[in-house]
Order: sequence, then C-alpha cells, then structure tokens
Amino acid sequence: MSSRPSRSRPARRKTRPNRAAATAVAIGAPLLLAVAACEPDEGQTRPSSPDIDNLRSLPYTGFAAPATTDKGSGVTIHEAGLVQPGLNLFASRPLCRADLITLNGEVVQSWSQPGVFWANCELLPDGDLLIVGAGDGETLYSQMTEEDNFLLRLSWDGQVVWKRDLPVHHDVEVTPRGHIMSLVMKFRRIEQIHPDIDVRDDSIVLLWPDGRPFEECSLYDAFSARPDLFTFQEIKPRERRGRKMVDLFHANSIEWMRHAHLAERHPIYGRDNIILCSRHQDTVAIIDWNSKKLVWAWGQGEISGPHDATVLENGRILLFDNGLGRDWSRVIELDPLTREIVWEYKAADPAEFYTASRGSNQRLANGNTLVAQSDTGRAFEVTREGRIVWEYSNPHRSGVGGPATIVRMKRYEPAYIERIRELHAEEKR
Repeated sequence: MSSRPSRSRPARRKTRPNRAAATAVAIGAPLLLAVAACEPDEGQTRPSSPDIDNLRSLPYTGFAAPATTDKGSGVTIHEAGLVQPGLNLFASRPLCRADLITLNGEVVQSWSQPGVFWANCELLPDGDLLIVGAGDGETLYSQMTEEDNFLLRLSWDGQVVWKRDLPVHHDVEVTPRGHIMSLVMKFRRIEQIHPDIDVRDDSIVLLWPDGRPFEECSLYDAFSARPDLFTFQEIKPRERRGRKMVDLFHANSIEWMRHAHLAERHPIYGRDNIILCSRHQDTVAIIDWNSKKLVWAWGQGEISGPHDATVLENGRILLFDNGLGRDWSRVIELDPLTREIVWEYKAADPAEFYTASRGSNQRLANGNTLVAQSDTGRAFEVTREGRIVWEYSNPHRSGVGGPATIVRMKRYEPAYIERIRELHAEEKR
C-alpha cells in the first residue's frame, strides 16, 4: 500500500453537452494507482482556516429563506420518460416528520413524533422506519445535551416500536447481517488534540434489532492508529449546547460494504469494511471493522465539508462535496484506487447549487443521480449529462414562507414499497 500524497494535479476536464442550466463533467486524466491518504506531517495536525472554522460552527438551519420559494412548492419538474420510477422518502428536519411521496408529489405514507429535530430516517423491508432524532418537543435546543438524542423505530402505521435514548447522530442503517449501525458521540480528553478542552469523538456503533448497542469503534482510535495514511486537520474549539468542545470529526454518513463482487477486486472493498464521511476532516474514509483501523482515506485539499459517501456497484464512490469556503456545491464520482474524480455535477451558475450543511446523493438504476440540496429544501434528479429531469421543493413551510430543510432524500423501487403494502394488507386480514 503506497503512502504517497493524495493531492494530485487537477485532472483535465471534458465537459459534456449542456442540456440544462447545469454542468456534468467527465474527468479523465490518468493518475498513479494509490490507496494512501495525505502525507502525514510527522504527527502534527494541519492548520485550519479562520473562515472555514466559522462556517463549520454555524448552526443547522430548519427552514430556508422565503426567496428560495419562487418556483413554487411540490414537484416543479417531471420529465416522465427520463425519470427513474420509484417513491421518495425524506425527513423535514425541524418538523420531526418523514414523508414517502410519489414522483407526482402525492404523500403515500407519513410519520411524525414530538421532538426538536429528525436527523435522518431509513425505511426497512417490513415497513418500519428507523429515525435518528433529538429532543422531546418541550426542551429548547439550546438547553439540550447529547443525552436528549435518541434512536426511534416506528411501525408502518406510525406506532412506536421502541425508542432508545442514545447519543446517536446523523445516520442509521441496517447492515447485511441484520444489525443496526449508527454514529454516537462521546466526549474524551485527548491531549494530542487539545490539552484543556474535551474532544467530541465520534464512534460507529452496532446495535441489536431492538436497539441495544453491543459493539463500537472510536474514529479517533481508528484514524490515529494509521499516521501513515492520515493527518488530522486542526479544528478550533467551539460551544455547542452550552458545552465547549473540539468537534474533531463531525462524521455524517456510514455504510457497510454491500457489493460482494468488489471484495475480490481490492482489500478496501472488504466485506467487513465501512465507508464513512467526516465533514470537519474533509475526508471520506474506509475502516476495517475487525481490526478497528483505517485502511483508506481521501479528500483533504480536494473537498470541503462533505456528506453522504456511498460505494457504487462499479466500485466508485459517490460523494456530496458541500464546498465550504467555496460557496458552491457539487456531487462527485471518485475512483478510490486511482483517486481520480471521473464525473461531477455542479450548476451552470455554481452559486445556484449550494448547501453549507447536510446534502445527499443517490445513484439510481437508470444512471441518474438523486440529489438533496438540504438547506434550501430542494431535491432533484439529474442525468449524467447534467439535465434536471425531476425537481421537488418541500411544501412544508415556516411561518414566513420558507421551505423546511430536507435532510436527505432516498428513492425506493416500486416493488420495494409494494412488498411492504402487501405485507401489511395480509396482517389486517
């Protein structure tokens, strides 16, 4: 495994035909085959930018400004012949509500419970909904602590199956072995990071189907065990919910490797590996769950404030690059073995596609990509060439008219939803 720097010269870019007010770029300059991350600076952290520090510390918004509602609400673009069939699931963060909608915007199913916010949700094959959330609907956000976070499981008809008070955040999924996987925050003193202030260390946690945790992996321990692969960026202390801390990782997505055919291609695709995304380290990384160590990392100097890393069937990584400090976002497709960005989407006017926080991307069966521009409450489906063929603006509004932010949007195949409906129809007979 090479340990050469990951920062390469910018690849030559070839722009495909612009068929809408957007740009999709195929990038094709060959690079050296490498799977190491940034060259370490003899154990030191990389200095941070004051501007980026300020952007990282901004609180998440709940509603977009009214100016973003000019196109109206609901489905605003729908080119039926070019859109991937399916139903869309999304959570409106400040409303503690999730909706499953058709491509025409019709609500098929809806879930809600009292709280302060929902960070993410996942629809299970039996129709249950897993939710990462926080608050009880009565305690103010400024008075909340990590003890107010929870993992919630609701039935298809919205009944509480169970609720676990855990310091979970951002993401949840069911692994191929049937365990629940999420992120938890834990505070610890790490003198190498800061001698006087606690570090918020994120951990990946595995839970039984009833929500009881049984195994976890500290990200700090996993990353620090491989100084040959990774160097920490300096993160300035900030105050959150009345507590001063160093939010070292701010991890926001995790995914267990699911493509068995890739495991034979290269060790980074091992069946017990997990890909994750760290907003504050500008990094997408892969951890071997068995050894609890980092095996691959990329991103510093290339992306800024990223979210939602996922491995595609072809072995490439799809990633939402928020562009903190750049003020425009993009979706990129990365070859992790060559470290080459082989495709990207950004708006023709880059400033029109930007979200400072959150954001998601999903590669669909027809080759299109479903994108959530979270802070503006917008989601859209874009072709490989950059044409937007479906667009949606969250109809749930604030008192002054701005749409509620969309944490993520995920499209489920019609057969997936139909099986759930049949299952529950049988239960009622």
